[in-house]
Amino acid sequence: MKCPFIWKVAVIMAICCIFALPRQALAGMSAYDIVKKSEGLLDQAKDSKVEMTMTLVNKKGEKRERGLSAFMKKEGEKKSKSILFFNSPADVKGTSFLVWTDEKKQDRQWLYMPALQRTRQISASGKGESFMGTELTFFDMGSKDVNDYNFTLLKEENVNSEMCYVIKAIPKKVEFYNEIIIWIRKTNYIPIKVDFYDTKGKYLKQGLFMNVKNVQGINTPTHIEVYNEQNGRKTIIDLKNITYDSGLKDDIFTERFMTRGM
Repeated sequence: MKCPFIWKVAVIMAICCIFALPRQALAGMSAYDIVKKSEGLLDQAKDSKVEMTMTLVNKKGEKRERGLSAFMKKEGEKKSKSILFFNSPADVKGTSFLVWTDEKKQDRQWLYMPALQRTRQISASGKGESFMGTELTFFDMGSKDVNDYNFTLLKEENVNSEMCYVIKAIPKKVEFYNEIIIWIRKTNYIPIKVDFYDTKGKYLKQGLFMNVKNVQGINTPTHIEVYNEQNGRKTIIDLKNITYDSGLKDDIFTERFMTRGM
């Protein structure tokens, strides 16, 4: 199975990469059991929409804030479409990002830049680039094939007074990350932390997923922080006005709609 990108940024980094069946078990559950339970709880809705505030913090502590809207819709069990719009400030307003996910194919991603009046399709070689100056890459904003990773359930560990399962994910072919370590809460099976190591095995960045709120019966992390150890920069994402299963129309998720904005 593949997991769609977009507003579920917490799921992007902590869940999309970890759906393979390991050989070990801990406390009666395998890593597969734990991750499938987590994915199932987070990915219940047929569609979703959300508003975001994204704060970019440089190594001097200086901040830039952006306002965004994001939408996602499933197309059965195998496909999904997602679109993200930048609403503010003026220098990024009108920028949009579209992803089509199909389990049997590579993701297709498009970025529309209003200043250039041009839509760029993101190539495979461009997936390692920073997404709009954030500490997320285009690869992070896409989906991952479960068969491309090997997984190990390592241990249980306390993180911020919450007991967690700790799972290691190793890609069979190293392209962007050499290793990923994920912490999943034992209480509600929602990810709390993920560490990323670069292609040389050096610690690269950490994602934190906090302020879990129950939205229409779905536990949803609403505050995400991604800190890059190597460059000292941080991206903070706060989610609000989250709505599930509102019946989004298909025409939102098209290249034509990218240029129109919301």
